[in-house]
Amino acid sequence: MRKNLLKKCVAALLLGLAVVTAPIGIGMSALAKGPTYEAMQDVYYTKDNCIVYAEPTYTSQILVTIQANLPVQVIGAYSNGWYRINIGVIGYVKWDSVTTAGAIGLPNKADAQILDAQRIATEIGYEFVYLTLNDEKTIKKDIYNSYIGKKVILYVKLDDEVGVSFKMLYEDKIKSDINLKYTKTATAGMLGDRVVELAFDEDKELLGQIAIFQFKEGYDKAITINTTDLNTYDYVEMNTYYTEFSEFAYAPVTQIANMKIVDAEIPNSLTDKQRERMTNLQRGIKYQSYDNKDYRSSIHSRLRKDTEYIDYEY
Repeated sequence: MRKNLLKKCVAALLLGLAVVTAPIGIGMSALAKGPTYEAMQDVYYTKDNCIVYAEPTYTSQILVTIQANLPVQVIGAYSNGWYRINIGVIGYVKWDSVTTAGAIGLPNKADAQILDAQRIATEIGYEFVYLTLNDEKTIKKDIYNSYIGKKVILYVKLDDEVGVSFKMLYEDKIKSDINLKYTKTATAGMLGDRVVELAFDEDKELLGQIAIFQFKEGYDKAITINTTDLNTYDYVEMNTYYTEFSEFAYAPVTQIANMKIVDAEIPNSLTDKQRERMTNLQRGIKYQSYDNKDYRSSIHSRLRKDTEYIDYEY
């Protein structure tokens, strides 16, 4: 009798332990890890109707709603999609409501450099998106990739002489940010020509997009543009651009890398064929001075060969 009672007590105790420990075990394994936090110090720009919350949750108090194109100090990021910002008080915004380089509309006083790039985009039926860079001169990959698949040209003004348009063509996403920081040097030649070199901090190949560099040179100039071969790091003559009908020279390339620009005055007018070629370059059709299939494959074997890359023979 006592043995049976003891067995029943032991069984009940084991059953109780199983009931108690089972949920604890499941609960421990099912508990999700909280979002991670990373401190930052950067200036981002607000998109339109940027909502600032008191806490990193939609259910918290709304502190303020900010219009587009205003700088905010970002001091931290949570892995679940929130930035911590300082606008005189600490607040929180969703990642997609601010950007380091985003479409925030044209500046109030858009200059000829910006307007020329916008005109070209309009002529070929592309949406024109003006990007504002932060001090790091970086386009974040998520921002850039968000425009892939759309018929759009992204424009970045690097300084008063240089701008670059990204003509979005294919579905190839970039895997790292685009660093547009560079050092510029200029020297004068014996014949009155000028040599300008742009040395970029980081090389970047664009597999499915075209970068159309815009150089402010003045009228009646012959601008010979040389790009870096990323295999040998030698300069390769890309094209010669004549600025008879524009104060800007254009160079469509499939990379961000060192460039050399040589300008010289030209006394003669352009032929119709040259004018057509200059228009194509403005629109982002890629030429090289001595381009052919074998040559293109030897130095740009990793780049896409497509209808935007047109063979040009003298």
